[in-house]
Parts: sequence; C-alpha cells; structure tokens
Amino acid sequence: MYSTTQFEAFKKEAIAKQPIRKTIQLRDLQFITMDAVNYCGITLGINRTGLKDIVRIIGFSVTGQNKIQQSVGEETSINILNALKNAVSGSNLEITISVTPDRVITKATRSGNQSSLISTETYFNTFERMANNHNLEVKDCHFNAETGTISISALSHGKEHQIGNFKNEIFSTGLSFTRTDEGIQADPFMHRLVCTNGMVTRQFEESFKLRTMEPKMWTEFYQHLERIEKNEFVPTKFNEHVHRSMQTPASLAELENGAHLLLGSSKLPEQDLEIFFRGLKNTYNKFHASGIDTTKLSPEQKKNLRTGVNHWDLINGITDFASHNYGYEKNQNADRHLQVRAGDLLSRTPDCQNLILNQPF
Repeated sequence: MYSTTQFEAFKKEAIAKQPIRKTIQLRDLQFITMDAVNYCGITLGINRTGLKDIVRIIGFSVTGQNKIQQSVGEETSINILNALKNAVSGSNLEITISVTPDRVITKATRSGNQSSLISTETYFNTFERMANNHNLEVKDCHFNAETGTISISALSHGKEHQIGNFKNEIFSTGLSFTRTDEGIQADPFMHRLVCTNGMVTRQFEESFKLRTMEPKMWTEFYQHLERIEKNEFVPTKFNEHVHRSMQTPASLAELENGAHLLLGSSKLPEQDLEIFFRGLKNTYNKFHASGIDTTKLSPEQKKNLRTGVNHWDLINGITDFASHNYGYEKNQNADRHLQVRAGDLLSRTPDCQNLILNQPF
C-alpha cells in the first residue's frame, strides 16, 4: 500500500509533469520534419499520436504522407504537407494541442471538438473525496507523462470476496480510478490475495465513464459509486466469469496473445514464458508430435485449438507478471496495461467455451 507521503509525492509529480493545453491557429504550425514543427519561432517535437491528429485535421493520413516521402523525398513531402495545411487552415482554423514539459506535442483536436479533459487537481480532489467516503486505500499509482493519463488503484479497507469454496480464490476489492483526455473512468479493481495479483475489470456493467463536467453527470457518478459499494465493489457477474474461466482451456490464439502481451511489454526472454504460463512448452511439443504445424494455422484456426494451459491460469499469469517485479525490464506503464488486458480477457467468452468435442461426422 502507498503511504500518505508516497501518495503526496506521486500527486506532486503528476501535477508538475502534466501536458500543457494551448489553443493555437493551425496556420502558425510549420512542419520541419515528420517529428518536429515550428510554432512562432519555437521548435516542438511531435510524437506519432500528435502527428496522426494534426494530419487527420488537415484531411490527410500518415500513411499517405509516408508514400509521398518515399516517392519524392522528405523535403518535398514536407513542403506538400505544409501546403495542404495552409490550404485548409484559412484565416481562423484553431486547434488545441497538448504539449509535454519537454516540448513534445502529444495530442491535437479541433477547438470545436475539444476533449473533456478534467484538470489534474480536480481528478485528485475527486479521488480523495471518493477514497474518504468509501474507505479506500491506495494500492498502485501510474502516470504517463506523454499522454497525461493518471491511474490509481485502491482497495476497500477490510473487504474481501471469495469465489465459492475455492480457498485460493479470495480477493480484496476496490476501484481503479483513471483520468485520460476523455474524462474519468472508474472500474472495479480485484486483488487476488494468494498471488497478490491485481486486475482491472473494465467490461463489466459496474464501470462508469464520466465524460463531462456537467453537475448532472457528477451526481450520476457518485450515485453509481454508492451502488457498487453496496456490492462491496465486486462486479455482479465476476463469480460467473471466474467459474467459466476455471473450467475452460485456453485456445492457442489466447495463449499466443498472452505471450505477446508479456514479450511486447518487457524484455522478458521468450524461454522464460513457461514461468508464467505453465504448460506452454508441453502444449507446443504435443502439437508438433501430433503433426500440427502451429506456424501454418490461421488466426481463426488457432481460436479452435485447445491448449494445455487453463484459461484462468493464463489470466493469472498475465496479472502475476503485471503485479510483481521479477527483474525483467518493463515498458513504462506496462503493469497497468496488462492488468486491464487481463480483465478484458476474463470478461469476454473464452474461445473454447462452446467447442463440441465429440461429433458423429
């Protein structure tokens, strides 16, 4: 758990490193390269998301720009892009850009389509009010300096939830509270006590998205929190989905997606995947011994191929990796991403759920 001192330090850093939002005239931006622009004499970097946003506003695409660059070279392609920008800018087309403290544009929208970004201060004030009202303790905090996304996972003090009589399936319950450029989202947060694995469940009906600052929406938001607290922050269908997952083998597609999640989020060596997905090596060995070349299967075929890894064990392998530091270097905010993806995997129907194993023809 985070101490008060640790949480205050996190909050201070998140506030200090928030992207700055500024409304400007599109004509005042001049592309220097595909990853740098000039704005009123100031050179700003631009990441891929920011580039996609601006090019989309112009009415073009990054793919189209890349093709032009391959044909005529970078300098000519940049001149064409600036000419297109000037043509659509007119005299008063305004856009709102988000710029990080180290001067990188990370997002851009037409001023008439501004996102409902809720200020960092309002976000933290809302969380602290919610934590006090619902007796929540901070478990994890994540901040993405590039996008300004802030996530806090908090557990309800003294609340535990057990799945049936399974002694290993006991969870502390709480909320995941996230601020993005689209608003605030509150989702159930389930913390498995046996392995201390965290999971964010966004696809259940208990999730709530606050997209505007209208008083009516705030009222609905707080009323929603009160309703799910009555169920101790446990999604209504959580037990049902866990039982289903425990009784179903993972498909080859699901197993490979899980492996790609871990490998793509870290520098985990491929040979160490077995640590988190017990039975993975044996699965491939048996496929190959049966004459099944998994490299030649289509994505749809892989969905219909059962593995020796249980669906629930697959999910817990992902959350286990996300919830602990095993010495593998991870990408920034990888833990949060993996916890959300694990929750998504639990909420949807497993690939092998409805397979009919014995057929007469």
